[in-house]
Amino acid sequence: MKQSRTQSALPVLNQRRPANAALPYLVHGLRVLLLVAILVIVRYANQKQADVGYDLSSDADAIAFVESAFEAQRVFQIEPVGNDGEWEVRVALEAVEAKGARVGYLMRTSPQSDDITGFSGPTDCLIALNNEHEIVSVGILSSRDTVEHVELIQKAPHFFDAFSNRNAGAESNWSDIDAVSGATLTSYAIVASVAKRISGRQPALKFRAQPAIEKVRMLFPEADRLQSQGRPAMWKVSNDQGRVLGEVLSTSPAADDLVGYQGPTATLIGFGVGSKEDEPTCIGLAVDQTYDNQPYASYLDEAYGFQKKYKGKTLAQMAEMDPGALGIEGVSGATMTTMSIAEGIPLATTAALRKVEPNVAGTQKPQMGATRDWWSYGADFVTMVLTVIGVAFSFTKLAGLKWLRVGYQVAVVVLLGFYSGHMLSQASIAGWAANTVPWSLAPGLVLLSLAALAVPMFSKHQPYCQHICPFGAMQQWARTPMVKRVIPWKVNLPKGVATALRCVPVILLAIVVVTAVSGSRFNLASLEPFDGFGFRVAGWATIAVFVVGLLFSFVSPMAYCRFGCPTGALLNYSRFRADSHRLGLRDLVAVGLLVLAIILLF
Repeated sequence: MKQSRTQSALPVLNQRRPANAALPYLVHGLRVLLLVAILVIVRYANQKQADVGYDLSSDADAIAFVESAFEAQRVFQIEPVGNDGEWEVRVALEAVEAKGARVGYLMRTSPQSDDITGFSGPTDCLIALNNEHEIVSVGILSSRDTVEHVELIQKAPHFFDAFSNRNAGAESNWSDIDAVSGATLTSYAIVASVAKRISGRQPALKFRAQPAIEKVRMLFPEADRLQSQGRPAMWKVSNDQGRVLGEVLSTSPAADDLVGYQGPTATLIGFGVGSKEDEPTCIGLAVDQTYDNQPYASYLDEAYGFQKKYKGKTLAQMAEMDPGALGIEGVSGATMTTMSIAEGIPLATTAALRKVEPNVAGTQKPQMGATRDWWSYGADFVTMVLTVIGVAFSFTKLAGLKWLRVGYQVAVVVLLGFYSGHMLSQASIAGWAANTVPWSLAPGLVLLSLAALAVPMFSKHQPYCQHICPFGAMQQWARTPMVKRVIPWKVNLPKGVATALRCVPVILLAIVVVTAVSGSRFNLASLEPFDGFGFRVAGWATIAVFVVGLLFSFVSPMAYCRFGCPTGALLNYSRFRADSHRLGLRDLVAVGLLVLAIILLF
């Protein structure tokens, strides 16, 4: 927030203008490009570039795979067939028996399946087919996914054995291939890649085909059996005596492409048993499987107001529900997750109705875009207003009016911190760089982030850290005259300790780079305190950073900002300053992070 005395009192030498007036802009532009380069690497690491013309006949791994798949004692030749990436596997001429005979085919899943990603990227698989186009074996040629997950799969031979004897020209139930525990999403991406390559269709494999009975019991406590119905993704629920308890519908695969905060969610919709005259009605919702932030998804179980909108509705009524028109709002602290769930419900119920009643009058396809309500629009509106005011504070003397400054700080803590949860963080920066920017779902947060990143780059002002950050405002309150009368102690850290603590943000930025480039599932939100404002869904690590950082600020001014904030360190590095023409330790660190990203990429 406020700069320390050592930061503002620059040496006289640093204040002098360089001989070339354009030099500061040139050097600072290179700094910005350096940061952009790191973001580009993050993006590239999550978007594999296909090598279409790769020669399998000279690849040692491909040759070893072929020999293992067909017959290890023989020597084989791999020859291309046309230009579609299919190869013939023939016995080499040196072999004694069946000289030159074709024993099968070899295929790569890339580039046809390069759009199918696991945790952090696609996996290029090899598929061995016999002369009847039945799968003999499947293996991994290369992968851009998380190394640990790929290694888990390679150590699980039963996973690849499940592909055997499936015919490329026939329909196959790919969902009966069990994922490897600990590498679920990577497993499903591999299955989908193989299925798409040999059949031309990508099956829905992000979630298991049938819900877990333990999850169904959240809606039907006596549930013991599930029996498939005529409707897709719908099962009859009964107890161990065979008594029918109701039905359960999963939003997967109909809503598998709807992403919340971090990934899709499969939601279960329970329908009670109706009388002969009445249709079954919804009794509740439960999260079955999710790739989203787990605390956010689990909070749905307690969101009575959210579930109340659906209880008592029939399948046909739920198919017509528009979350925006009905005032469906995200659960506080888990807006993106619950809104993606709300959008998935009409998709799944409509799909279920179309199977039984393909010509149902009045059934409309739900809107695929983000449906938003007044609460979400309100959160974006206040975020935009507070962002504009914060930027104005930086460029004017308005912050000098105490009553206005204090009122604004209260607003950012209450409205940005506890109401909207819109704050810039390393988790959001890394996630957007790797995937996409939520322009339609969170325009307020996008505007705030753009202002926080762009204003320092083109001026000497840093509005986010100085005015907009809710956690920074709370730290300012920790050292007001009134608080200092109650807590008069002040810790003066030894110079060596202070220097060591200033390395913490750099270390955290290195962790962010490693996580973002490698595609690790490590939760970057746990490095910063910002999710602590949504304390009902925050993890223990986040809460610990929140509490310790705030308490430390009572005895050391702006302690977290100075010694723990990686986002603040990033913004401070990108800020245009009087000494921008001078290279220093901060630039060496930035180059080191870029080199680290490049090493991880390759």
